[in-house]
Amino acid sequence: MLHAKDLRIGNKVFNRKGEVITVQQLLANTLIYDTQINISRKVANAGAFYEDSYTTEVIELIKEIDFQDVTPVSLTPKILEKCGFRNYIRDEWIISVGNTHTDFTFSGEGLRLRHSTPTRVGIKYLHQLQNFFYAITGHELEVDL
Repeated sequence: MLHAKDLRIGNKVFNRKGEVITVQQLLANTLIYDTQINISRKVANAGAFYEDSYTTEVIELIKEIDFQDVTPVSLTPKILEKCGFRNYIRDEWIISVGNTHTDFTFSGEGLRLRHSTPTRVGIKYLHQLQNFFYAITGHELEVDL
């Protein structure tokens, strides 16, 4: 189960059907992942001496899910590639933003910055990677799932 404090708008997670969904809005115990607006127009009055008048109905359809029904997307080499990472040497992964390149290592402990002072906790899930990437670059991570 994920908590609201772990997620941001735009994060990718699994719903209970195993489908990847994108967080659109965070509420107290639920999140919204899809909204649609349906507009219908019907003739209300069609008299012989009057112009037709219409009624318009706007309905917003919202797909909402409880946090307990959401599971994180585990990082895999395939998902890293879909996020724009490139793999050069075994467990080394590189992502580029503009002219800047950031090196990571990926192992069973998760994705870690390749740095002289390694991070203590590995990034194991896609939403964590999205949040971390935004924190260090100020840009959203493009994810093509």
